[in-house]
Amino acid sequence: MTEQSIGQSQKALAMEECMKDSMRKLAVWYTRTFKPIMTHAELEPIMATLGFVALPPANNGDLVSREYFFPAHCCRSATELAPSQRPRLPYPRIDGLHIYTYRAFIDAVNFYLERNDISELFHVRGMPLHRVHDRSKRWRCIEDDSLFVYREGTPDEATFNFYQKQGNRNSNSNNNNRHIRSKGKNTPFSCLVPLKDVIAL
Repeated sequence: MTEQSIGQSQKALAMEECMKDSMRKLAVWYTRTFKPIMTHAELEPIMATLGFVALPPANNGDLVSREYFFPAHCCRSATELAPSQRPRLPYPRIDGLHIYTYRAFIDAVNFYLERNDISELFHVRGMPLHRVHDRSKRWRCIEDDSLFVYREGTPDEATFNFYQKQGNRNSNSNNNNRHIRSKGKNTPFSCLVPLKDVIAL
């Protein structure tokens, strides 16, 4: 290998590291402590205080996920919700997921809790990739020309298709008012801000 090719290889590696430094992954944060929730071990006690019971991890297509069951729920009429009405996230780590995965989770939680302001419990925020834990993972951009990335293999196909279809409907009807705060019991379809408005640390 010539000195020129070695120099080009080193330059390419440096550019790759620079790109990784500029990338931001998403995470669901517990608003009351203002801390990101990285694993189900951290999420489970929070969900327990809200009345949810963690179910054993199970295969969901190509993903291993954990669902949370809400024993206190009454029979409710069907509403337009994500494919699984139980809150569900990949197992064991829940950081670095697609925005649709977090929308499905928070929408499902609020389906049962009917909070006027679900952001008092959970919100989604961007954060840098971890130099150790995230280095070996494969990442994809959530949107073209976006600094936000997600772990390859998430979300599951059903969730992705459901929320993408809803996004198209909202665009066609000029109804792009996704809020982080929802007013009243009739929760809007998604109570997260658009990806472009997500705060990145």
